[in-house]
Amino acid sequence: MPSSRLNPQQAREKLAKLAQETQTVEPKLAQKLVVLTKWIKDKKDGLLTSKPYVLDLLGEMILDAGLWLALKPLSQEDRQKLYLNLNFSVTQQYWIEILFPRWFNDEDPKFPTWRREVMNGNFKRDDEQMLRDISSEMGKRRGSFLWKHLLDLSMATDLLASGQKETVLCVQLTTLSEAYLDGKKQRWEETLTYWSIERGLLLSYNPAEKALVSQLVTAILKYSDTPTAPCYTVVTAFKGFDFRKP
Repeated sequence: MPSSRLNPQQAREKLAKLAQETQTVEPKLAQKLVVLTKWIKDKKDGLLTSKPYVLDLLGEMILDAGLWLALKPLSQEDRQKLYLNLNFSVTQQYWIEILFPRWFNDEDPKFPTWRREVMNGNFKRDDEQMLRDISSEMGKRRGSFLWKHLLDLSMATDLLASGQKETVLCVQLTTLSEAYLDGKKQRWEETLTYWSIERGLLLSYNPAEKALVSQLVTAILKYSDTPTAPCYTVVTAFKGFDFRKP
């Protein structure tokens, strides 16, 4: 997420500038930026200020689009040097090299829906504190992580994660128990397949479980580091499931 939130006028100006700059060098990205520019163009500042998710999402988009513009003319060798200088993690590289270009180059079937829902205030990131706690614990265990609004809204992914083997896993968290998981599992798999995401983990957990964050991170790092062919895995933490067991 951006370190500081843009105000509405800054968001309008930066989006419009990026849309213009990408028009010839990355037209598909420019198209997406134009849509987002129109999305907020006629909204009053007070309304947008009252919608932090809108401004946070746009802040992330502006940072990612600007970074992609800087990366596009570079050779792979020069990109790696830049990542090293910026101390980019493997999950950050996976996002900006793989998933972000897929998003702006392809049609996003959820794009119209989430623009409406986010602007109407129907997008609630109820798991934000959990994601912060997981990220903190993963950092202590030298894991790599990244979470973005666009991953959540378009790609059914709460968290990009990687362990010691630096293989990235797309993780979605849910508090649905196994008995109610089938529909969500199907939609999750369809979304990951649409975006050609090869490794996914759907992690169902009981919020009342003790030492929950530690158990979730153990599961995430375990499945991230497990050398497997491309696959989607569902793990349920209800009924006393022990994440530490193989």
